[in-house]
Amino acid sequence: MLATLMTVLALTLAAPPSPPDASTATCRSIDGHVSCGYACKSDGQRVRCAQTLQGRCTVIDGQASCFDPPAYVVKAYGAALPESECKTIDGVVGCGYSCVTDFGKVKCARTPAGVCKAQSGNVTCFDPPAAVFAVYGKQVPRAQCVSNGLQMACGFNCVNASEGVRCAKTPVGVCKAQNGSITCFDPTPAALCAWGRTLPTPQCKLGETGPVCGFNCTTAYGKVACSGTPAGMCKVFDSEVYCFDPPAEQQADAACLASVGLAAMDGAAP
Repeated sequence: MLATLMTVLALTLAAPPSPPDASTATCRSIDGHVSCGYACKSDGQRVRCAQTLQGRCTVIDGQASCFDPPAYVVKAYGAALPESECKTIDGVVGCGYSCVTDFGKVKCARTPAGVCKAQSGNVTCFDPPAAVFAVYGKQVPRAQCVSNGLQMACGFNCVNASEGVRCAKTPVGVCKAQNGSITCFDPTPAALCAWGRTLPTPQCKLGETGPVCGFNCTTAYGKVACSGTPAGMCKVFDSEVYCFDPPAEQQADAACLASVGLAAMDGAAP
């Protein structure tokens, strides 16, 4: 019996220590500086820890760096959340998604559906807003970056015209160039939560000062006005166009509104 106990003790002492559990928060210290969180990493001079279970930390180019995806991204992707990355150039480190480096600069998108592109020594990144993830989940359409050689814009449904380059911020947004002006229109987060993927495509009409975009657009006496939601209406009075939108929050899904930081109104649909 004694021999057996001695053998077990010897094997236990010889076994390598178990790696720390990445799902358990901890605190680490180096040279008096303390950092707490998950998946902590040290580069010998500092300690960095992720603030969420889905966060990742790494040591790259001698620097400890961490990245935490936004909460609305974690909710949208769940267990299918893609791994983030870190890139470095000339001692500068960036972490996130679709990272791009150029001339000593590095930038990353904060979401898997984001994009980054370099031009003329600058890096431009774009991420769809939280409402887009609330509606599309992990099936958010891929954004794009468009350049006219001088300007760069990233987003959805981009317009590249002599007036410049502009993009919508949501997949259902629109941009229109006409008469030296570019106008872009995106439905509000409340409207996206109310209509979701069934939201009709907004329209654009030419007004006195350029394109006007939205829903139910009405033209009178050379003037154009549009409602902000499909439920809105526009009427003409005394040579002016007036539009009205009932609160989209009343029709919106409460969980969707909560995910984009909006409160559901009394009487909202369950």
